[in-house]
Amino acid sequence: MGNVNVLINRMRYWCRAVSLGYSQNDRWDIRPGGNADCSSLVIWCLREAGFDTGQATYTGNMSAQLTARGWTRLSPDGHPRAGDILLNDADHVAVYLGGGLLAQASYSEHHTANGAGGDQTGQETNIRGYYDFPWNAYLRYTGGTPAPRPVSNGIAVDGDCGTSTVRRWQQVMGTTQDGVISGQVMPDRTYARPNLYAVTYGGSGSDLIRAVQRRLGLTPDGLMGPGTIRAIQRHLGVAQDASFGPGTVRALQTRLNTNTF
Repeated sequence: MGNVNVLINRMRYWCRAVSLGYSQNDRWDIRPGGNADCSSLVIWCLREAGFDTGQATYTGNMSAQLTARGWTRLSPDGHPRAGDILLNDADHVAVYLGGGLLAQASYSEHHTANGAGGDQTGQETNIRGYYDFPWNAYLRYTGGTPAPRPVSNGIAVDGDCGTSTVRRWQQVMGTTQDGVISGQVMPDRTYARPNLYAVTYGGSGSDLIRAVQRRLGLTPDGLMGPGTIRAIQRHLGVAQDASFGPGTVRALQTRLNTNTF
């Protein structure tokens, strides 16, 4: 099931953390140093976040494909919610991040439809303040994501490794409690972190993960890669599939609610 927090996180990543340029000629070359256009980037991030995008390929068919799959088309009133897709059916699409900001692929380094790979100006893909393009609609996910299961005097055992779960993990491990696993590299085809939402990319790894690795007898490089994920899964007694998915996170949350790891 898709998650709007992951959608927001992936849009932030592609628009700020790496050099992704704008070009309609190679709009699906979405990788650091590659290109996207406005609709291919949003569709790509929706898929990364676990949403079914059907046959959506561009702004003109996005509304029909998504509203058939749990999204609601709303009149744009100037007050979007975090995770809303801001859509002009003919020309443009972006994602509202919350806090007055949106993320988008805008135009090439030449202010045209096509350009070289990578972000040549720092603004081909960008995060900026909300504006009215003008938008024809907001697409809002209303597909019934289940509510987190509350735990008395603890974190929710919901399978989502967000800020509250990371902060409790940091508390238990005795590291700085900022609620973020920082300094990570992007997963590749050998592993995944689909239910880790409180994460930032680039840098020298996370003090929390270094503490976890020391506890598990691993080399403390601070990076939550496949070996570390499997070791965490082995420690928690869940399947060792190198995917930090909901089952692993629920097991972690249950353990953290006993103030242990």
